[in-house]
Amino acid sequence: MRYYALVEDWPGESMVYFRELPGCFSSAPTYEEAVKAAPAAIASYLSWLKKNDLSIIENVEDDGKIELVVKERLAAPDRQVGPRFETDLAPPDDREVDNALNVAAAARAALLDLYDSVPPVQRNRSTSPDGWSLTQHLHHILETEAWYVSCLAEHPTATFGNPLPPDLPMRLFDNAMDHELFLRALSPAERERVFSHEGEEWTAAKVLRRMTEHLMEHSPWMVALAKQYAAWMS
Repeated sequence: MRYYALVEDWPGESMVYFRELPGCFSSAPTYEEAVKAAPAAIASYLSWLKKNDLSIIENVEDDGKIELVVKERLAAPDRQVGPRFETDLAPPDDREVDNALNVAAAARAALLDLYDSVPPVQRNRSTSPDGWSLTQHLHHILETEAWYVSCLAEHPTATFGNPLPPDLPMRLFDNAMDHELFLRALSPAERERVFSHEGEEWTAAKVLRRMTEHLMEHSPWMVALAKQYAAWMS
């Protein structure tokens, strides 16, 4: 099956996305390495979809072949401004919104289950002096998701640097439900509108892409932390 790649070149890293596969990505220090790793990332993603009983594209089984076509490649000028692809301009229809939100919900639920499985005394521990704890990862996801969604407004909300909420998992869950309602209710005009904030352009499609990728990106880091906690306790 053929998949169309969107490539962001960041300082020291390249990221590969696929609009038809929300949350699927590959990353590597160079463009060539990121593109080379993309087919394996797609195969792993398709297995994850099947495991979570998610059907977001037709003919997922197909013939098992993965063909990669680089559709767009853009450079990020710095670590603060993410590129906006031409592909991001096309407004997502209801099915695409549903697909992205279902992927996000499954990824988020897995992270919340993981967090709940770790004893509270361990959640705030990091494995290195400059590493994040499980709680810091979850708090970052909470704030980042709120930021992404707020970019579809005239004036984004300052979501970073807020105190840790008393019930972090519940806050993340409640906010996600609010974000789902907001994103599903976007009108056709709102879904195609381009918002510009501090030099970065945002659309509904870009928000869905960044939100789902961000959840999937943090998942292996948090799983690794939980395994380390378990090793400490054994």
